[in-house]
Amino acid sequence: MESLRADAGRWRALMAARCLSVSIHRPVGRTQAVNAGWEALWRASAEEFLQLNYNMLEDQQLVENGIMPHVERFFRGEEVAIPPISYDTDAVEELTGKAGGAVWVCSFGVPVRDAGDGFEGVLFQFAVPEAAEIQHKYEALIEEQRALQASLEARNRELEETVRVIAAQRDAIQAMSVPVIRVADGVLCLPIVGMIDDARASALLERLLEAIAAQQAAQVLLDITGVPALDARAAAQLVGAASAARLLGASCTLVGVSPALAQTLVELGIDLGGLDTAATLAEGLTRALAARRGAAQRSAAFAAHRSTKVAAHAPERGERGEAHRPAALPRAEAHRPAALPRGEAPSRKR
Repeated sequence: MESLRADAGRWRALMAARCLSVSIHRPVGRTQAVNAGWEALWRASAEEFLQLNYNMLEDQQLVENGIMPHVERFFRGEEVAIPPISYDTDAVEELTGKAGGAVWVCSFGVPVRDAGDGFEGVLFQFAVPEAAEIQHKYEALIEEQRALQASLEARNRELEETVRVIAAQRDAIQAMSVPVIRVADGVLCLPIVGMIDDARASALLERLLEAIAAQQAAQVLLDITGVPALDARAAAQLVGAASAARLLGASCTLVGVSPALAQTLVELGIDLGGLDTAATLAEGLTRALAARRGAAQRSAAFAAHRSTKVAAHAPERGERGEAHRPAALPRAEAHRPAALPRGEAPSRKR
């Protein structure tokens, strides 16, 4: 009896405590009884609440908070520790007419078994005010991260646009730094200003070959008047460009070689690979035009000679098909030997 009185006293103390919410639930999820601490925590009347037949297993807010699996374990007779959640009591306010609000609570569920296989679920809950402050800080941090992410995305878009503009400007500068000019029919001029590096040499070769193929050029003037210095690598790149142009049927002339540049090439022992040179652009252009005129004259002379030769060997009109036809022989007699008198044999020479 003394043990039972002690247990009953402890239980009455728990049920009378206002700092701890205690609620008793049936295994089906219905609330059977609550203590004064429950009324203080949820700011609702216990009598009015128990008349609502509230069922924890049907609370959609617990599903949204992600703790319904813990609640289901509790109603299967297991001890559970439910993580802190923010529960909005506005639903209770609608049903009871009492003031509600969001409350952060921490919950522990303990099954109390009877002599048989039945049990009651006892749920202990208490407020966690610090969780609200943590939640506010967390939400502020999330919002700050979102703003930072948006700022980074905007900055990335600006950088991408800047990179695109820079790339377009670089392409435009490269196109302007390697202009291919048509100075006459079949004659192109490529003025080069500044140093020749690998990237510029690649662009130079690409634009030169495109222009030769597009305009069917036969003469190309590589003007290096604006090149301050020419090392072995740059000279090799120019020779390579000239060789590539020759593969397309165009001959190249290097013009604008200054005395200082010529002396440098000699000192470095650079072989231009038989590349034609001219002191000035005017001289190179004169040679190119003369070569074009000579080629045109040779082509015209060859065409005239060929037409004359063809006319001389052509048969006259009306005799076509008979000029070289041999005289016809009688059929079956053309190759027949002369007949001998009967009884005579051809003599054999001893």
